[in-house]
Amino acid sequence: MVIDIKANSVPTFNELVKFINEMPNIDEEAVELVRKRDSNLLKPSGSLGLLEELVEWVSGWQGSYPPRIDNLSLSIFVSNHGTATNHRISPFPTSVTEALVKSFRAEHAVVNQICKTHNIGLQVFDLAIEVPTNDITKEPAMLENDCITTILFGREALSSNPDILCLGDAGIGNTTIASAICSALYGEDVEEWVGSGTGADQEMIEKKIEVIKKSLITHKNREPFQILRCFGGREFAAIVGAIIAARFERVPVILDGFPVCAAAAILYEISPSSIDHCYVGHRSAELGHSKLLEKINKTPLIDFKMRLGEGSGAAMAMPIIMSAINIHNNTSTFEEADVPN
Repeated sequence: MVIDIKANSVPTFNELVKFINEMPNIDEEAVELVRKRDSNLLKPSGSLGLLEELVEWVSGWQGSYPPRIDNLSLSIFVSNHGTATNHRISPFPTSVTEALVKSFRAEHAVVNQICKTHNIGLQVFDLAIEVPTNDITKEPAMLENDCITTILFGREALSSNPDILCLGDAGIGNTTIASAICSALYGEDVEEWVGSGTGADQEMIEKKIEVIKKSLITHKNREPFQILRCFGGREFAAIVGAIIAARFERVPVILDGFPVCAAAAILYEISPSSIDHCYVGHRSAELGHSKLLEKINKTPLIDFKMRLGEGSGAAMAMPIIMSAINIHNNTSTFEEADVPN
């Protein structure tokens, strides 16, 4: 059975897994066209290193040649967590999440300035922040229907028809949720996954560890989609959906930091190839991110020691990709420049 990600019906988790296993692969013909032109550009062969690989990646996953960067987009998914409401795991109350949404929409935030600088369109999705997900120490974060419908909602990130999509997150307490997801997926010491998030002190970090350990006792199921439902928040589910939809719409994806990569890890554990169309924009300073990148076999483009979230690291990586595409598309070949090769 093929599931239409655009349909209004709600599939089961098992149907979603089948759907993920039917994802299209990279377009090798487009990759070969990149390599053919690149071999004739006015430069020594292979001299641009990773930049050349980035062009192949973009064109291959767009499934067309030449690669396009006319419409770049960042989608930020925002949610609140009952776990953060009930436990002191952050220096900030969950009411700050609403203020974050307002700041994004009023173009006051850091990420707004990054997007303006590089002509990246910004979409902000409020995922019912007035209704936090459940406290994961007591019950699953979401009912199955809530989780699946939020996954399906993630396709809205593609509503602007971007050539490349950056994914970001916001929500008080969601680094704790990311740590919980990683602990559930990989079964290693909780302490190795827990960092300071938005500035948690040592007492808060210890509380985060305690909360995650309690949640791991509460929820025994270690199937990836059940981990997402039991431990995750709506922003994690929507990011999963956006990644799936982007694959079918032939849109390369740039992932932001720890929470976004934790969502991607759900898909990776279902099928490692399911996030081949995703590049990680940056290495977050959050403790668990480097460890997670090893688990999902990703190398970040930049490492600026950032830990802001909000898609800021993904957006900061975009100029590198833009440069790579512009170099490839606009540099002359030896023949065009009338230079002997």
